[in-house]
Amino acid sequence: MALARPSRKNVNLAVGCLLLFLLPFAGIGGFMAVIAVQRAAARNWGDAFLFALVAITFGGVGFGGIAVALAGRRKLKAQEVLEAGHPDSPWLWRSDWASGHIDDSSRGTMVTAWIFATFWNLISFPSGFLGARAAIEEAKPAAFLALLFPLVGIGLLVWAVRATLRYRKYGVSRLELSTVPGVIGRTLIGTVRAPARMQPEDGFQTTLSCVRRVTNGGKDSSTSESVLWQDERRVAGEPSRTAAAMETHIPVAYRLPADALACDDTDSRSRVLWRLQITAVLPGVDYKSQFEVPVFRTSASDLPLSVDEERLAGPALGEVEYQQPATSRILVTSSRRGTEVFFPAARNPGAAISLTLFLLVWLGCIALQMYFRAPLVFPIVTGLFGLLILVGVLDLWLEVSRVTVDAGTVSWATGYVFPARESTLRASEIADVNVSIGMRAGNTVYYDVVMVRKTGKKVKIGRSVRDKREAEWLAGVIKKAISI
Repeated sequence: MALARPSRKNVNLAVGCLLLFLLPFAGIGGFMAVIAVQRAAARNWGDAFLFALVAITFGGVGFGGIAVALAGRRKLKAQEVLEAGHPDSPWLWRSDWASGHIDDSSRGTMVTAWIFATFWNLISFPSGFLGARAAIEEAKPAAFLALLFPLVGIGLLVWAVRATLRYRKYGVSRLELSTVPGVIGRTLIGTVRAPARMQPEDGFQTTLSCVRRVTNGGKDSSTSESVLWQDERRVAGEPSRTAAAMETHIPVAYRLPADALACDDTDSRSRVLWRLQITAVLPGVDYKSQFEVPVFRTSASDLPLSVDEERLAGPALGEVEYQQPATSRILVTSSRRGTEVFFPAARNPGAAISLTLFLLVWLGCIALQMYFRAPLVFPIVTGLFGLLILVGVLDLWLEVSRVTVDAGTVSWATGYVFPARESTLRASEIADVNVSIGMRAGNTVYYDVVMVRKTGKKVKIGRSVRDKREAEWLAGVIKKAISI
């Protein structure tokens, strides 16, 4: 089935509007550059420096944006040719997807980091300087808030430097897919070739995610992502010598669920994409690579897995004896009442510490607003959001849950520090026990154990399990105890 794409007329109109928007920036940049040269000729170095910064900022946005827009227009024309030749095979619309050789985003991340950090600092440092000068000369302490922007700029520079160090150390990794595309209901198989010799003690953490990226708003739009499906595996890398240098080969194999969504970018404001991420803890800068992979539904989606797919993807959970990780804080015991699953407090200390630090920064912002006597509406709104963050912090540090199961009933209780009053259901009222994606912290997903009643109502009886396989195992333990 062919996907609807923007027409050539719409593309040309969009590019034309963008050029009209960028021309004033280019004009201002050129005009400020002339003034900067004049001030320099008059040996007025202070004004020359400020006008030069403005010229670089506006001229960079204007002339750089025009160059990017024209290059993008040429790329779109080439894209039209590909789409016309393969209307029902969208994985052939990208040359890297079509070849099955996909480079990671390390070079692009480094370039983006430097561009963003450079423009931010070109704007923020003059603003911070002027704000600090006004605060000192005009006795306006509120103007010191302008220094927050250069502080953010320093953080962006750190990000750019780290991205550069990672790129210089590990180069560009390449994912070579054995299956093009990845077929929903089958197995995605491939190998990541990293141009460096690496032997991390804990191996490589591989994560495959299906993500929906949504853009909201108009002029001041914002983009957010939600994970629709995710699976993780820890694998060992294999050193390999090529004619050029040593490499590390990292195997990738994932069973793709039959009900998953395919890659879809027909609506630029609500895209579905599949992302593979590989990380490893190593001395100095950690290894990290990320790939956008083609996953689609084809005529092969309804076919059974081949022997090779079964072997590479490994047995499904339940086909082998699962061993709960030694580091897990969740307790599964047997007592006279039956099988008991206890979810203790602070079972995810990393997430709890991160959210606590974020809350402290948020409270600092509220304190600054009150100190500088901002309009009352600002600390009130900020404070309300702070309460929501506080609830999340309390949940991560203090919430406990206890699930007790026998052949006839399921009882569960949740509370802070100690479980509260129990709720109970008869086994005959329960249709299933499964897992669902719960809390998210960046790209990290935590899972909830969910009990589904025959009426369709769902009850979360255990929250925030970091390991998906452990969450599925816990759901299986409960199902077995109630004989579902």
